[in-house]
Amino acid sequence: MGFLDFFRTSPSLHIADCLARTTSVASSFPASLSGKSSDGATRPLCRIEKDGRTYKITPLDQESLPLLNGEPLTKPAEIDLDHSYGLALSGFILEIRLSRSKSALDNSFQEGNWKIRSRKSSETVHLHNDEISRAAISNRFQPLSEFEALPIGATVSFPLHTLWNLTTTEPQRLDTTEGDDSTADYGSEAIGDTPGEGEHVCPTCWKTFKVARTLNIAAHDELIGDPILGPEARLRFAATRFNERGQALDPKGVLSTDLACPHCRGRLPPSFFRQDQLILSLVGAPSSGKSYYLATLLKVLPERLLHHNKMVLQDADPSGNVRLNEMKNRLFSATTPEDAFISKTDFEGLMYDHLPRNGKQVALPRPFVYQLRQIENPDQRAALVLYDNAGEHFKPTISLNDSPGALHVSASSALFFLYDPAANASFRRALRRKRDPQLRSQGTDEQDTILAEMAARVKKIRGIDSHELVDTPLAVMAGKYDLWKNLLPENAIHLPEDRPLSDEEIEENSALTRSLLMEHCPTIVANAETLSSQVRYFPISPLGHSPKEISEGPLAGKLAPNPRRLNPILADEPALWALRIIASDTFPKFES
Repeated sequence: MGFLDFFRTSPSLHIADCLARTTSVASSFPASLSGKSSDGATRPLCRIEKDGRTYKITPLDQESLPLLNGEPLTKPAEIDLDHSYGLALSGFILEIRLSRSKSALDNSFQEGNWKIRSRKSSETVHLHNDEISRAAISNRFQPLSEFEALPIGATVSFPLHTLWNLTTTEPQRLDTTEGDDSTADYGSEAIGDTPGEGEHVCPTCWKTFKVARTLNIAAHDELIGDPILGPEARLRFAATRFNERGQALDPKGVLSTDLACPHCRGRLPPSFFRQDQLILSLVGAPSSGKSYYLATLLKVLPERLLHHNKMVLQDADPSGNVRLNEMKNRLFSATTPEDAFISKTDFEGLMYDHLPRNGKQVALPRPFVYQLRQIENPDQRAALVLYDNAGEHFKPTISLNDSPGALHVSASSALFFLYDPAANASFRRALRRKRDPQLRSQGTDEQDTILAEMAARVKKIRGIDSHELVDTPLAVMAGKYDLWKNLLPENAIHLPEDRPLSDEEIEENSALTRSLLMEHCPTIVANAETLSSQVRYFPISPLGHSPKEISEGPLAGKLAPNPRRLNPILADEPALWALRIIASDTFPKFES
């Protein structure tokens, strides 16, 4: 130590948080900067300490490496006095500077503005912190590797993919404490749980969250086991490492493209943040035929949209949709009734995931996501999200807290209620001369109660009075039309074979079906029309024939369709009608 060093002020560590736009100072060493490591725990991730007459910065967690001037800090590095460094640390972008004087920041730093500059042309775009999001960056600046981000008021720059990366973690206010090992604690705030505080709604648990909270799902085969979901699930983590295209890398350095909700940790559909979600919720009593209907819809709707609307409906999430696709393939590839049998949806079935919500594990229905796009204009696209609910979810004895799987109905773009006339005593009496196995049911008909409960839940969750109507389209589908069509005058129902129904034909079919429902089950009509201002009634038959009772084997006594007689009747019309209403903004030329 030189003589003059006795008279010099010791350097302090000046820290500027470029996302929160706050500053702090650590005046004693070693000073540790903490954040969330790959397993979600808060712990020190790097330390700055004096080493003789020099200072160095050392990484403390090899799975959550800081980025120093854009490069992973894999080993201790010397830092110079009065030199600014860009440090990306587990969700934070920092400028750090060792100095005996004040940090070189001007007043404009706290305004929260950024420059996004092209490395090739030096062209610059100005953004405010409020405009910084993954979607905003991805949509305006590609490839990310050709741009850099400069926080105005600071003296450092960062690769743009670093800023894009760090929008996955909500910026926290810096908290610096003095001591032998000063610690600045980053990233420790718990995930929010207040409805409406976030920008997006998870399609599985229906809690809100900001893009910044999104988790990634590890891809490396060794990263099996999540502290919340259990030993069989892949690790969920807040990404801190990215490739040059801004894509997240898991703690083992493998590309991680799958995202997860920060609340339930359920997998989010592909392109979740990049396109509108058109949610179609199907509700019906247990054993009303919902699964057969969805399987049939996925067969006939894509063909109709392609031929008549020049639109493509295709699988957007093959791994997430596997169960629903298997049902469709099973039904339309079967050669015997046993092969075509589809079991009912229940709480424990393959259509549900058991995930945490409000501190306990609950059964939540999987969202099945398909992409709808215009052939002539691929930019006109949206995600079609389908749900198949167990009817038990809508029994009045099942509370939303204990079984929240029905929450999606409150956010639905369109509602579909599948009514089973064969379960209604009045319909069975009118059809008593038919020898149809579907008419043998002697169970309690709870369909009007389920529809009333659905209406009550939609209004309760939306916060509207019981006498108010929602404007969400509601299609009441009277199933098994092939069974009860003789209750209407011959040829009264429009059944075009080579085109969709016109608006006039939809209205006429609806009026006839409503009249029949009023005669045999008027409470269905009453409950529907006290829920929505846009109700239509559709006669449909997903199978087009009466199923056969299986006489032997493990399925003995079950009813199953004859694959050779499959002939769906008007099964896609409710969806086409709803899409013309809810998709008109995305698809202006959508026509019947």
